[in-house]
Amino acid sequence: MILSRRHMLTLSAAAALVPARAAQAIASRPDSLVVWRGRGAYFGGFSAIELRSDRSRALVLSDRAFLVRVRLLRDPDARLTGIEEIEHFPLSGGGDSEGLDQRPDGTLFVSYEGPARVARLADERGAPRRLTRAPEWRSLPSNRALEALALDASGVAYTLAETPDGDSFPLWRLTDRWQVAGRVPYRGGFVPVGADFGPDGNLYLLERKFRLAFFATRISRLRPDAWDRPETLVETGLGALDNHEGISITRDGQGHLWATTISDDNQSALQRTEIAEFRLS
Repeated sequence: MILSRRHMLTLSAAAALVPARAAQAIASRPDSLVVWRGRGAYFGGFSAIELRSDRSRALVLSDRAFLVRVRLLRDPDARLTGIEEIEHFPLSGGGDSEGLDQRPDGTLFVSYEGPARVARLADERGAPRRLTRAPEWRSLPSNRALEALALDASGVAYTLAETPDGDSFPLWRLTDRWQVAGRVPYRGGFVPVGADFGPDGNLYLLERKFRLAFFATRISRLRPDAWDRPETLVETGLGALDNHEGISITRDGQGHLWATTISDDNQSALQRTEIAEFRLS
């Protein structure tokens, strides 16, 4: 069949509406998925999650500055089956809190949007101490700023903004000041919304794409010596999951690596709070 130029343009336009599947992705759907339902001003809008190393409990952060401690319910095969709240309490200082990570000594790091900044807290109920800011952050849009935050094995903080700088996203690392450790390429319309260093020392990036009323989720692995060469591990189609923004990487008792992600329902009745788990190895 010979296609006219008009037919070719029509097919090209239609193809652009279909989400591309990354050939190297090892998964396009979660191994387990639960919907978490709750009530109250604190519930919903969850943008970050941090699991304990034994994968039995987690600390969850909302973008309205609430922390929720939960128990992860699992079946005999360790598959996630439900979420049970233990307690919830406000994050001191308030603000549009987006990213979260915690050192083994309990020190908490939180990233914020509007204005873009990172704070350190001595513990989960401590007062935030605002850290130095990179001058470039002042120009970031208030609703597309520092979504992703992660601490490496040494406790050094890294963060990324949701807004690209040209064709890449600067990966900021805090020493005595924030410096660009590398650049992550802007690929396929996905933007970074969550990050976590795994027990293998690699950085795992949770990325999101939005079109019309649908979200697509991607998880990429970044090796410290190759920030600019991400490896796609998970990529879902548009509408397969809700708006996943938080990620935590753990290893189970059998040595398998897992990504646990949580969705931000934007306090909307049309969305829901999901927690998904993907086996990465």
